[in-house]
Amino acid sequence: MGTSETSLIMQELAQRLSGDAGEESAQLFRALLCELVAGSPVSRERLSELMGWPVNKVSAALEQAPGVEYDSAGHIIGYGLTLRETPHAFEVDGRRLYTWCALDALIFPSLVGNTAQVFSSCAATRAPVRLTVTPDGIRDLDPAGAMVSLVPPDASADVRSAFCCHVHFFASAAAADAWAGAQANVAIVSVHDAFRLGQSLVQRLSAPTLSSCGPACAEAHA
Repeated sequence: MGTSETSLIMQELAQRLSGDAGEESAQLFRALLCELVAGSPVSRERLSELMGWPVNKVSAALEQAPGVEYDSAGHIIGYGLTLRETPHAFEVDGRRLYTWCALDALIFPSLVGNTAQVFSSCAATRAPVRLTVTPDGIRDLDPAGAMVSLVPPDASADVRSAFCCHVHFFASAAAADAWAGAQANVAIVSVHDAFRLGQSLVQRLSAPTLSSCGPACAEAHA
């Protein structure tokens, strides 16, 4: 796939993932991430306290967010960032969490204002892929030529099935190309390019009232 086609897919992806997100949805998402990164389930009451919303408003907003994961007590344990194991481990301050897809692992450090160690594997060869993701960039990428697959999400309301299930790390461009085959809607980009795409999504999802989640998280969990 050529550079221009890849660019078009990345533009469509940014628009589809974040173009319809209202300010309140962005606030809820950021608050939920900041709580989940502490490594414990999150109650509706806790979100209500953080956001200054009535509990019934929090519950209604969560019902409009397909794919939210809950434990047996009805507490939230995952939405992009999850306490349930996935192929993408995401360690913050010694706590092991997981993300739904490779792009999530590149986005969330900027959203929560913290550095993460990411441990994944090539979706084609199962070779390990490891990296450090800071709010500002990528460090210690191994292998250095690792790639990420991206697809424009379809019309499904559930972003996990429409998008996340197709977004993986690969140990090399050759491995990624072999996995993608002749699929015209798959873009294969470097990890650094995927991180840059993630920053455009971060900007779209950053609500003014939650523009600096990191310090807020630190204060909440001090």
